[in-house]
Amino acid sequence: MKDSIEQRLNIAFWALISAFFVNFLGYAFIVPILPSWQAQFDINATQATLLVSLWAVPMFLMGPLSGRITDRYGAGTTILASLILLTISSGIYLLATNEWLPHPFLALCFARLLHGASGATIMTAGLAAASQLWPTQFGEQAGKLLGIAAIGGLLGPVFGGVLFAWGEALAFGFLAATTLCVVPVVAYASRIIGRSQKPSLGTASIKVFFTDPVLLRVGILLAITTVATGALEAGVPLFLNDTLGLSSAEIGGVLLVMVLMQGLGSLIWGKLVDRNGPTRYMILGWSVVVISLIGVGCVGWIYTGTHAIIGMIILLGAFQFSIAAAQIPMIPIIDTATNQALGEGNPGLAFGAFGTAWAAGAILGPLLVGPVFDIFQSWALALGVLAIPASIALFITLRNREILHECYDLEMQRRLKS
Repeated sequence: MKDSIEQRLNIAFWALISAFFVNFLGYAFIVPILPSWQAQFDINATQATLLVSLWAVPMFLMGPLSGRITDRYGAGTTILASLILLTISSGIYLLATNEWLPHPFLALCFARLLHGASGATIMTAGLAAASQLWPTQFGEQAGKLLGIAAIGGLLGPVFGGVLFAWGEALAFGFLAATTLCVVPVVAYASRIIGRSQKPSLGTASIKVFFTDPVLLRVGILLAITTVATGALEAGVPLFLNDTLGLSSAEIGGVLLVMVLMQGLGSLIWGKLVDRNGPTRYMILGWSVVVISLIGVGCVGWIYTGTHAIIGMIILLGAFQFSIAAAQIPMIPIIDTATNQALGEGNPGLAFGAFGTAWAAGAILGPLLVGPVFDIFQSWALALGVLAIPASIALFITLRNREILHECYDLEMQRRLKS
């Protein structure tokens, strides 16, 4: 019996890992292609970074709705439908890039929105399913899921840059085929991943996420993490192209170092949270994030050429590793705080609501870095200014460390006893 349960959990785990990977592979796939689209469609830095931000717009608008859909129809069915939409969006990217559609830039925007809508439900449903399948090991499992997502998100620019240099059809054909390959895996595991949920306390109100002190603070902190990551993902490739003259393939190579650091950080911090609680790692993470962002701005301002590239690789690697320490512990806190506030049966709603917070940061990040560059014509300033919101997040964490830890600890003790 125990072996049967373990086998089913393994099937669900690999299906979720695959879905998260291809979802975030497409998220940043277009980043090294932005300079080419800038020239092709004659757009400025703000418009180029807007394409990155558009991915998160559906998650921002539909977060709670995607959560309710997940709870009603089940995580497995939700993820399966979303993967099909992801495949379709890849085809639209190809048609728009080759200008085989009227108003191709608007078609790119539509593809980005479609991609974001399906991606939002995958993240919401996947985290909701994991919180139910592994209630006392959720930190570790969430770390693995988001670690693989980060690897997909950072491998996206690598594959996107290299394959786009060889041909548009090859690049977006690869993205569509990779996503399509995951469809039968998720279809097979759909029933195991999760069915519909019945809330234990009836219909929950989204208002609780603004009135509960823990949920509100974690939502703000989560948004700030994605402000920083979204801004860097959009701004760094443009910095490397505009200032250092690197090609799409070379930009992808620079970003490759960040893959290992983000993925490794997510795995490590997730395990440590389950053992020792979340807040100490959040404080450590935010501290290093602030230092690394200040360093990115200084390196971009002072150095050029090889020295600038090496400095950026080191600092961005430190940033990716430490932002995971700030971000991963928040996921278990969301789960435990929601259970205390709403009872069981609302995992989709919880992660849908915080998908909105995640998306708000992902939208604001690129929209922050693009206009700052357009105004001041300095990528060093545009990237370095991100240390300001990171410092605010560090202050919020330090100020509320006791209430965050107490919420997590009380719920986890209850689960271990039950």
